Amino acid sequence: MNIVVICSDTFRYDHLGFLKRQPVLTPNLDRLAAESACFSEFHLCSFPTVVNRIEVFTGRYTFPLIDWGALPMHFPVLGEVFQRHGFVTAFLADNPHLMKEGSGFGRGFDVVKDIPGQTDDIFQPKNAPMIELPCAIEKLEPRIRRLERYRRNAYWYRQRGTNTTETLFREAIRWLENPPKRFFLWIDSFDPHEPWDAPKRYLEPYPWNPDGAEVTWPHNGPAGRYSEAELANMRSLYKAEVSQSDYWIGRLLDSMRARGLLENTAVIFCSDHGYYLGEHGFVGKLRLGRLTPIYEELGHIPLLIRHPEGWGAGTTIPGLCQPPDLFVTVLELAGINRVPWAHGNSLVPRLHRHPSPQSFAVGGCHPRKGILSCLTVWTRDWSLVYSPVKGLEGSELFRRSDVGQKQNVIAENRSVAMEHFEMLRAWLEQLGVSRPRLRQLLYGEPFGRIARVKDWLWNRSNRRVYFKHFATYASNGRPGGPPPRIVEKVIAQPVHNETGAPAPAGS
Repeated sequence: MNIVVICSDTFRYDHLGFLKRQPVLTPNLDRLAAESACFSEFHLCSFPTVVNRIEVFTGRYTFPLIDWGALPMHFPVLGEVFQRHGFVTAFLADNPHLMKEGSGFGRGFDVVKDIPGQTDDIFQPKNAPMIELPCAIEKLEPRIRRLERYRRNAYWYRQRGTNTTETLFREAIRWLENPPKRFFLWIDSFDPHEPWDAPKRYLEPYPWNPDGAEVTWPHNGPAGRYSEAELANMRSLYKAEVSQSDYWIGRLLDSMRARGLLENTAVIFCSDHGYYLGEHGFVGKLRLGRLTPIYEELGHIPLLIRHPEGWGAGTTIPGLCQPPDLFVTVLELAGINRVPWAHGNSLVPRLHRHPSPQSFAVGGCHPRKGILSCLTVWTRDWSLVYSPVKGLEGSELFRRSDVGQKQNVIAENRSVAMEHFEMLRAWLEQLGVSRPRLRQLLYGEPFGRIARVKDWLWNRSNRRVYFKHFATYASNGRPGGPPPRIVEKVIAQPVHNETGAPAPAGS
């Protein structure tokens, strides 16, 4: 069986239209859901974007051990496993974090196609023209140089009547016009990640308050920085991005359906994390210099799995699951035996209504440069948002039935909170987290210079082990060896309407 994974960055679970939790239009994802199993308790583990992809590509829980950075060479990654078993592998992305020089996320892929120009990607020269700012500069998050790079990139794409999202999916459709006999395709779409600059046609269905500015790339932090009108407009801008992603996912699925590819291809739709749009008094996802709590709007993410034989189609599957499960799941779907280094549980048995083997889930952010995050522990009935600085006294406990997490009930359920903390501590110890890192994650203690050196040496030693044991892993099992590797930047071509003028993206 072939595999197509569509990973949509920063997509909140409650913005799947068929759930009817938010007034958002996603007709194509709704149709996909009718043919798929929807996993209703899929939560992030490692956060944010790059650490999540390290986790999914390696199949191992990541944030307690590995920082934001290049894909580490500890074990063979997802693409290499598929290569070993004779699949042609392709990685198409407009995600600038994954396509930076030396990032390594193309490892194991026969075809790597980078669609440049998203956000502040270094794409256009410094003298290139720029779009006008949509609002006062002080309302926007990026520093001047980042913002100017984005404005140059956006101008270039708008002059061609397109954008990176459209270019990415058009390229994916083109690649699937003549697909290999056996393939694994990963499509990494940066939207609905900010800046929210989807073509205006996608914004039209949503309300707009003229009393509020068009804040397309807000500051991470307190929502009180913005007026209620501006927050309402942000929600509409985000929904427009969601609808744009939905449109192009629909175009891709229609193309696959027309070519009969859905008859022998499993399709997975997922994301890495959500985004606060004023909930809990926050906007964004990372509060640099301050603890970032992982509430539902950030930690609860979508997962749809469409099996060509209709396994679980149209059903909602409860039970905890997390991104490392994707690694072993796609292997089983493709008929590949589980590899010994992978964490997580295959979700294929869950398509047949087997219960979840996972009794709890943990989500967190690596303490990059000493900046700590809260750690969240989810169980069937509870979620603990634990503060390593304040301890249990300054943490929060919510019943899972309290979807909006309005009522902190830790005071009257101290024993439940302690039980969840012990789950967290045992999980970190089982992962082999060093004692200094453990005390940093749990109690906010400093991670000293000696500990940092040891951590660096640990990463280097893992790299040596990889080259010793797995250097030829990807080439084994392929008659005649691997095919020539294709790595290219895909430069968007102008999209024209019937009059010959540039057309809006998505038209």
